[in-house]
Amino acid sequence: MLSESASLILSSGSTTNPPIINAQRTFATFNNIDLKNVMGEMWDKYDTFCVKVASWNNGRQAIATPGGSTFTVVSYNLRGLEWINVIYETTNSSVNAQWVPIMNGTIFGSGTVQNYSNTGQSFNFKKGSRLVNLDVAININGLSDIGNVAAGNTYNDFSFQLIFEPVIPGKMNECAFFGFNSANILTNINRVISADRKEYYYPAFDIRNLCKDFWEKHEDFEIQMAQVLFTGLGTVVFDNRQMLIQMNGLNFVNNATKQTNTVGRLKLSSENAIVGALISTSTGSTHFGQNDYTPAPVQFKKTEDNIPLTITFKNNDNTTVATVGTLTGVNPRIAIGFFIRPIYNVEKATLCINPYGLTTTETNLGVRDADYFTFTLKNIDMRQVCRSMWLKYNKFNIFLTSFTTAAVASDAINNALLLQMEGLSFINQTSLLTTTDTYNAKQVATLGTIFISSGGNLPFANSCGSCLATTFYKTQDFVDLKLTATPYAAVTPGAINPLRAVFTFTIVGVPEDEEQAKEFTQNRIR
Repeated sequence: MLSESASLILSSGSTTNPPIINAQRTFATFNNIDLKNVMGEMWDKYDTFCVKVASWNNGRQAIATPGGSTFTVVSYNLRGLEWINVIYETTNSSVNAQWVPIMNGTIFGSGTVQNYSNTGQSFNFKKGSRLVNLDVAININGLSDIGNVAAGNTYNDFSFQLIFEPVIPGKMNECAFFGFNSANILTNINRVISADRKEYYYPAFDIRNLCKDFWEKHEDFEIQMAQVLFTGLGTVVFDNRQMLIQMNGLNFVNNATKQTNTVGRLKLSSENAIVGALISTSTGSTHFGQNDYTPAPVQFKKTEDNIPLTITFKNNDNTTVATVGTLTGVNPRIAIGFFIRPIYNVEKATLCINPYGLTTTETNLGVRDADYFTFTLKNIDMRQVCRSMWLKYNKFNIFLTSFTTAAVASDAINNALLLQMEGLSFINQTSLLTTTDTYNAKQVATLGTIFISSGGNLPFANSCGSCLATTFYKTQDFVDLKLTATPYAAVTPGAINPLRAVFTFTIVGVPEDEEQAKEFTQNRIR
């Protein structure tokens, strides 16, 4: 939906509107920002707005001297607006938290510039005073007091481009932010943490309060992870570095997540959704903050106002609790930002699959080749995946939204691959990207190009957004879904295992006019 918008630059090095900033560059105040001048006519037309970070960098000057690796993993927090729909565990506030973390990042010395693209994050606020003072402050991985950093730690200048848009109830930009923090020192939160700190149980999570400005207006919502700060263990390698983030307690719909490696049958769960992934570092001095990894949003229906919510860190193949070792020490420290939005017009389905449990001998679960260049999962129930919209549409778009790769050996020749899919009735209009395997009489659709990591212990989580996509007709409920990765150049056998990963797909229905729908139905009857 097209909307009015406005832009504001906050730069600690500005000469036209210089902020008051401390010597460490951890706290800056931009005085007397006139929001009406920034937003123009929007200011008078609407009562609620959202702010989005469009771009940022922290490399204008090469002065960063953080003392110790943990001081390089920071969030930039914004204060001065009347925030709504926020529960932020870092600030121990559940109502109108003063601060929200608009940006996470890893701060480098030597003036390294970091760029950023927004992948769906937005924060809602109410219209208040026209003139505001906006504070920007650094927080060290959600534990130190905001703006307060140990002496000897000096940071780079920073610049933010903020985009303001109206919040129009029932139409656009209604959004809530839940900032999860793994720290067990936050004792005033109503939650139970397992002894190994791999499961966090909220017996009565107040989702109504989190989404209070739009909870009553809608029945369908989606949740999406879009921020993470992670001070990793620094001891684990290979697959053990991967932790999938599982959530249950919400009434997830249109969701199917592979949860077992048994060869008996494919088990798809709709209750326990994978909403993201973490990749722990393999060295104690390397940590990260990330905002542009966006897995698929998962749809859920409104139920009760207080829900039993559980967040669990799972292992790389989503079969057991994470096997990364103990999480009970000082590290890792984990802060995750989840965004919840109402579903307006476009329902979504989420399919999360992986090739784990498959062998080179075909079973009831499926089959793979020896080097993970192709795998097939059998009997995927598309009706279950697209449950609430399966009967509403005749065709669908499918997107590879994200994938989390396993560790691979180094291959210096080529780690870029063509990703193809079989098993669905792909539409001929994509003929330039869709071919027919004449030997097996099956359509082969090209999703696009992926790049996987190179190096013995370099797994990573990759966001694809809406780039890798194709369209298919609804035909049968159960399909055997096959993925194939084709290298662009010769690859050493066993070097990269390109499809040894977790793949998350988003599926949306494609509306048609009445004549198209009628013709499709008649053709199926024939």
